[in-house]
Amino acid sequence: MMGAVAFFIVVERKGLGMAQRRQGPNKVGFKGLIQPLADGIKLFIKEYNFPYGMTAWSYGFGPLLVFSCAFSLYLIYPVSFCSVQFDLGIWWFLCVSSFSVYGVIFTGWMSNSRYSVLGAMRAVAQSISYEVFMSAVLFSVLFLVGSYDLLDLKSAPYLGICLGWSSFLLWMVAVLAETNRAPFDFVEGESELVAGFMTEVGGVGFALLALGEYSNMVFMSTLTGVLFFSFFCQLGMAGYMFFPAWTVFFSYVFVWVRATVPRYRYDLLMSLCWSIMLPLSLGVMVLLLGLVS
Repeated sequence: MMGAVAFFIVVERKGLGMAQRRQGPNKVGFKGLIQPLADGIKLFIKEYNFPYGMTAWSYGFGPLLVFSCAFSLYLIYPVSFCSVQFDLGIWWFLCVSSFSVYGVIFTGWMSNSRYSVLGAMRAVAQSISYEVFMSAVLFSVLFLVGSYDLLDLKSAPYLGICLGWSSFLLWMVAVLAETNRAPFDFVEGESELVAGFMTEVGGVGFALLALGEYSNMVFMSTLTGVLFFSFFCQLGMAGYMFFPAWTVFFSYVFVWVRATVPRYRYDLLMSLCWSIMLPLSLGVMVLLLGLVS
């Protein structure tokens, strides 16, 4: 998955280049395909600096925590031959997603910078707000399945048809906001916060934060395919062959949205969550619960 995440960064840079009528990275390797390898080597051999009064361990704990939480989500990847089986995989996903916020807080606080602290506060407020909304949409799916295991979600019949496109659109808004991607990328609001909570982080720390962020995008793309398009798996082996394609498609949706949609305003973002999206998601949950019962 680290290799997939690294090359997904190249896909994003190439996709943004196509949208803006430019080439993107094209120097390292054929058409820039080896660019993530060069960037990774550069970041990991770069000198690791940390603020005065901080130790290297305390300064690097935040990025390491974000990286660990992002890749620990793949323990619930829905494959039948996995050695670790989670009957409560959805709860593991919610717990780890919530716990990764502490890595963001720790990174901003230990940077000893006002820009980093403000960026961390905005990131935490956004993540906590949209976790409530995302959980409501997620439990709407679980009402139809009656299980917290992603393998049961893959084998659930007529799930995508019953759920409808209303929940799918709500879920996509929640995913974009939860992963801090455009048009909700206020963590890196360069016009007012420079680079958010990552302002003072460089070298290995920045590499871990970048890998964690893009790993969350890939996992959320996989989870989107499992939740809303599982009925294709009823087609047998042909349906399961489309499973990796869902991940690739929804990963590129992140790139497409970033290239086309302008950045939202932060106060409107919070109002959108609590005033519009949360009541809609609760309404969908009640409706589907009534259909199931």
